[in-house]
Amino acid sequence: MELHTDDLVLRTVTEDDILEIARMWEYPRETTVEKTRQVLEKMEANHLKNKPREICHLCLGVFRKTEPEVIIGWCGLDGKISPGQTVLFYTIDEKFRSRGYATQCAAELLRYAFEDMEYDFIYGGCAKDNAASYRVMEKAGMVQDVVYEDGGYGFSVGREAFLHYRLLS
Repeated sequence: MELHTDDLVLRTVTEDDILEIARMWEYPRETTVEKTRQVLEKMEANHLKNKPREICHLCLGVFRKTEPEVIIGWCGLDGKISPGQTVLFYTIDEKFRSRGYATQCAAELLRYAFEDMEYDFIYGGCAKDNAASYRVMEKAGMVQDVVYEDGGYGFSVGREAFLHYRLLS
């Protein structure tokens, strides 16, 4: 699977990416190529379970179009983390932050969820001290509608609101 933004390619990682995946996962925990291969197999199995309105877990590598062999982050949609909710997630390597990449990921994943996977609502969240992530979700069209006990923020957006937001953007 492959999604495109102005600057990025969000795609399923494959065996061809195994060394790059291992490089990305080396910090903060040590990994091996074999452990990476096992996780890759689990990711592939989860992707096979995904169907319209029922995403198990969709995890995509984030690649810049100018450097398509280097993973700069991860993004996706998770239907297992919170019962009854499909949750948007993203992380960009520190040295590539503040360039709008997370916002591009979030907006394209929301477009995919609503237009291709026929979802009615998508959810997201961030820690109370993560102002950058808070702003990413706002810029992607999500609305902060929950404050959790730990002070973190919950976001959501419905299909109609997102499509309307995209027209205005």
